[in-house]
Amino acid sequence: MFAGNTMDLLSAIEHQPEPQALQWGLKFIRGYLELGMLSAAERELARLSVKHRCYADVIELRIRVLFERGRFEKAAWLARSAAKVYPGVAEFYLYAAHAYEALDRPDQAKAVWVSAPSLFHVSGIFHYTLARFEAKLGNASSARAHIALAIELDPAIQKRAENDPRMRALLDKSN
Repeated sequence: MFAGNTMDLLSAIEHQPEPQALQWGLKFIRGYLELGMLSAAERELARLSVKHRCYADVIELRIRVLFERGRFEKAAWLARSAAKVYPGVAEFYLYAAHAYEALDRPDQAKAVWVSAPSLFHVSGIFHYTLARFEAKLGNASSARAHIALAIELDPAIQKRAENDPRMRALLDKSN
């Protein structure tokens, strides 16, 4: 049993790692998203404590709901805002870029993607995604260079590129 006063108890609770209720809420939201139950996911997001709504995991789930709803403009705005608060989270740059791509704004998608911290620039997925944006912008030689580098950095991307018609065309022309 707790021997201290109420304030000590409240202080101890506040300094605990992620509350169990939050973890359960996040699991429910992810499950609802996987099942396509967007309204239920939104209700669970709304039930979260105000202090938890700015957590990276919570923001990511909000963005995913927006994507599923086709609200790409709002998803792009939220992802870009989150990237400013959490610059080390690559997913926010990727979500923003994909939202702009869905809005058929490859120039903005590319701008967001290349603004990601340089730490991400050394990954195969970074160059694969950049190749897709360059191809959409009509920069075929740049797209080919990025797809080649992506495959060099991560050989598994070769299969992914072969299954993407736009990337497959670039691979065929580079051989």
